[in-house]
Amino acid sequence: MTRRLSLFWMVILTVIGVNLLLRLGVPYLSMLIAHRDAPLPVPGALMVIYQALTFIGVLVYLAADERRLQAFWQPIRSFIRGPQAIRTPLDRAIGYARWAVLGALPLLAGWAVYSSSLPATSAPTSLRIAHPTIPFEYQSLTNPFRNPDGTVDPAVIQEGRVLFQINCRPCHGTPANGEGPMAYGFRLRPANFSSEDTIATVIEAYAFWRVREGGIGLPSQGSPWDSAMPAWAGELSDEQIWKIIAAEYQTAGVEPRRPESAASE
Repeated sequence: MTRRLSLFWMVILTVIGVNLLLRLGVPYLSMLIAHRDAPLPVPGALMVIYQALTFIGVLVYLAADERRLQAFWQPIRSFIRGPQAIRTPLDRAIGYARWAVLGALPLLAGWAVYSSSLPATSAPTSLRIAHPTIPFEYQSLTNPFRNPDGTVDPAVIQEGRVLFQINCRPCHGTPANGEGPMAYGFRLRPANFSSEDTIATVIEAYAFWRVREGGIGLPSQGSPWDSAMPAWAGELSDEQIWKIIAAEYQTAGVEPRRPESAASE
């Protein structure tokens, strides 16, 4: 006859299973669905929410029935009290393990308190750079859809607007203000392009590089410019990205910074 798993271990395995699902299952499943080359991690805020809901659900399930609650606590009470009599070598081994765990708990608590109160040491803070340096191969690029007088044809802007709303709006918002419906799930909020200190301070080639290559993996000195924005090179053509950038500036109501060579003319 198969021995049924106790309620205590069923709860423990459920909590662990949900955690593994969020940390491994969802990212890799999202990678397959979105046809990405790397897993798409669950935002930290959602991890906290889902884990809290799991604990609340477990507590509600146990508290709804007194027998279930007693069955859950029974292994814990038995472990704390210990065996009534030692009859077999297994009882003796369990007894040693019990004393080891009960002895380790106050030591762990003391270590946690000591670690939290111990003065921390850290490496000197590195100087922050406003923008990570654009790679050399991108520096000389210009928007092929921008006319010599700096304007862009309305048809190009319209196509870029559609592409922006389809691909960029969920994070950056309809007016490109960084208030998209998915923006609240990120620790670092998407950039507000309508602000004078974001895309208005960079040339279009810089914006093209950031969109094409994504924000993951930028040097730490560039924080908070490092972001969760994926690389769009595998989803959009270069022409589509340039159109999005032109529409992005127009939607945000700002102008790209002119390269130094052009500004000096």
